[in-house]
Amino acid sequence: MSTGDTVLGNSSFSQEAEHLQGQQALSLTLLNEMTPEVQQKIDLIDAVLQAPNRKSRREAIQKASEVLGRTPRMIRIMLKRVEEEGVATLAVGRKDKGQFRISEQWFKFIIATHNWGQRDGSRMNHNQVHVHLMALASKGKALREKKYAERFKDYPEVLEDLVAGKYPSHPTVYKVINFHLAQKNKKVRHPGSPAEGQIIQTTEGILEITHSNQIWQCDHTKLDVFLVDDQGNVIFQLDDKGEEVIGRPYITLIMDSYSGCIAGFHLGFKAAGSHEVGLALRHAILPKQYEPDYKLQEKWNVCGIPEYWVTDRAKEFKCNHLKQISMQLDFKRRLRAFPSAGGLIESIFDKINKEVLSLLPGYTGSRVAKRPDNCEKHASLTLDELEKRLVRYFVDHYNQHDYPRVANQKRTQRWHSGLLVEPQVLNERELDICLMKVAHRKVEKYGCVKFECLNYRADCLVDYQGERISIRYDQRNILILLAYTRPKDGQPGEFIGVVPVRDAKEKQMSLEEKQMSLEELKWRKQKLCEQDKEINNSSILNERLDLYEFVEEKRKSKRLRRKKAQKRHEQQTNQSKVLELFPQNATVGDTPVPPVASQSTVAQTHPIAVETLDDSSTEYTPPTKIVAYDWNQLMEENW
Repeated sequence: MSTGDTVLGNSSFSQEAEHLQGQQALSLTLLNEMTPEVQQKIDLIDAVLQAPNRKSRREAIQKASEVLGRTPRMIRIMLKRVEEEGVATLAVGRKDKGQFRISEQWFKFIIATHNWGQRDGSRMNHNQVHVHLMALASKGKALREKKYAERFKDYPEVLEDLVAGKYPSHPTVYKVINFHLAQKNKKVRHPGSPAEGQIIQTTEGILEITHSNQIWQCDHTKLDVFLVDDQGNVIFQLDDKGEEVIGRPYITLIMDSYSGCIAGFHLGFKAAGSHEVGLALRHAILPKQYEPDYKLQEKWNVCGIPEYWVTDRAKEFKCNHLKQISMQLDFKRRLRAFPSAGGLIESIFDKINKEVLSLLPGYTGSRVAKRPDNCEKHASLTLDELEKRLVRYFVDHYNQHDYPRVANQKRTQRWHSGLLVEPQVLNERELDICLMKVAHRKVEKYGCVKFECLNYRADCLVDYQGERISIRYDQRNILILLAYTRPKDGQPGEFIGVVPVRDAKEKQMSLEEKQMSLEELKWRKQKLCEQDKEINNSSILNERLDLYEFVEEKRKSKRLRRKKAQKRHEQQTNQSKVLELFPQNATVGDTPVPPVASQSTVAQTHPIAVETLDDSSTEYTPPTKIVAYDWNQLMEENW
């Protein structure tokens, strides 16, 4: 056999071996597309079948033989196949057309050689694979040596062909590799899981989604929008490298896998950690009620405790704090087996980007390369305003949409119908474990506690004067502390009560409506220190109350302020910087006349003016326009 042959070995291995099952598959074929060549065959064969007598049949076969370039015997074979298998056989050409015919061992050996050439940074191309086969064939009987035994262990037929100097041709090698790459890189769209029988693959096994509040998923991301503070200034924060960057918020989201409803979330400027995850879980478990200024038309009824908590493998989901929460609330934690198992919750982040953030000022876009120019200059949204927009989107838009896998059923309806039991409503004190931030303070007289330069007071602390207690707090609102006893002898602390900030009543401050984050408190303390003011409750709370009044009126005139500032800037820059002692349009009476000076003095100080002096005149006639080069010199000479 020559090296150019495409047939090697005794068996045949083709591209369509897995798709065709012999002649039985042909009986099920139909013509979906009619080409002119196939239509011509049909017309000629139909003329033979419709012939009224033997003479007409012979003439029809002869005509078909001449038109198609086939022998009369081949036309009769085509007639027989049409009668037995159907008209679709007329569209079937050579079964081996466009195929390569080599043994299965050769096919696998070529693919194995190509894959070996792609390892460890190597890039073996198709031609090099063929050259490698030529090099092996040149070894002849030396391939039977022990050092080649492992390589040809599974390919004895290939070994015999190479020893005999036989190997596939150059085009065959190309076809085999291209076929392999086409199958490997084939992309097939997933049609989506059915409404029932959906699964989530975890590291502990497969979880089948069967009812509401069975499996909750949690994930977080950095939102693509720039925010400003309460005074309209773009917020800056430090990145992981310690460099100052424009602030973008982080969102931690929790969703119910059965209904697709959003159960809760947490929004903040800090990168999501175990504390933010605990706050998002606390928000998802508790029933949610919002003030009228949120303008909600529907209710956010999704609440309860999940049976399973599924997350990715980030460190904040594997911390000790979350272990304590799961033990306290009795749910099981599971980690995704691979990233694509979190596609349900990842799709929500994409919807938030497209349906909410893309319409807001300061939107950055999902790609840095395609980020709009100077998008930070358009930022005018605060964290509280963004939180209100997201709450309304979750409650009135996303949760009210139809569930994609069931017709005419909204996500909230599916959540209600999928409940096996009514959700367990917990007391907020039972969820204090979700508030990870803990501090220890000594109780002062009259039940007072000092924290971050603010004074707190509650009657429940009077009996603990002089003792150290533990306090838990939410970083988003440190106007309220939760007091617990200090653990003694390994015993857990007991809840004492809620401790509000002192002077709240005197300042007529509603703790339910007004909030102050820990970061904001530290910022205000820094401002007061720069102004050499004493840090106390009165100064901070007064400034806070004044700020709320300012926030209500801000932004309405933001563009107007910019226009006025631009106009003032233009007026200032358009003013002339040249001082004219003798303006061109001034009258003679308005022109200042300097005192009499001698010609020598004028010549020494200002040679330009010498030309205006007459030799016979003692009076100085000023020129029409003189530019003062040195004002101090002019003043010294009493001009």
